[in-house]
Amino acid sequence: MKIVKYLIYTFLLFIIGYISIAYILIFFPKRDKTPNSLKSRTLYIYYDAMHSDIIIDINRSQINWKKFFPNLLKDKNGGYLEFGWGDRETYLNTPSWDNLKLSTALKALFINTPSLMHVIYYNNIYDFSHIKKIKITDIQYMEIERKILESFGDRVIFVSHGYWGIDNFYNSIYQYNIFNTCNKWTGDILRESNITMSYWTPLSYMVIASIY
Repeated sequence: MKIVKYLIYTFLLFIIGYISIAYILIFFPKRDKTPNSLKSRTLYIYYDAMHSDIIIDINRSQINWKKFFPNLLKDKNGGYLEFGWGDRETYLNTPSWDNLKLSTALKALFINTPSLMHVIYYNNIYDFSHIKKIKITDIQYMEIERKILESFGDRVIFVSHGYWGIDNFYNSIYQYNIFNTCNKWTGDILRESNITMSYWTPLSYMVIASIY
């Protein structure tokens, strides 16, 4: 009985420490010191209570995304691509958070699991409510796209159709765990592209709260 209590207390302390450190780091982000006058591009971050994605404007892109997603972008001359990264099993079996199984969540968090890239096409995003806009430079935009492409590995490999007919899942080279989450992927790409961002963003709130 004492062992059970000890394990419970240890787990609670871990969770408290995990969340506390993530929140504290929001106040000490890596800051972008680029003058606002040089920021002519707009980047979009989609977010909900659990997850965050990066949205790019295809018309403003330096990359020919049709080369990598020919089926998804067939007959498309513009629009937006939303990129997300996450645990493979969760992505393939969880069309909504209501479908998330406890066993799937625990496995994703506490062991290194394979991951996927989730790519969604939108004709427009004007009526989206959970969108954060960021003004960035051309160089930052190019760097973000480059890092997104790196997440697929040496080549983009189709894995599965998505949920809505406008999205697909593709390979990713990274491993998912409680310290390397979907939101950390978003935060890392932004921070490494010289955008103001916390040094660790395991939850979607940390990503959005870091953006000024």
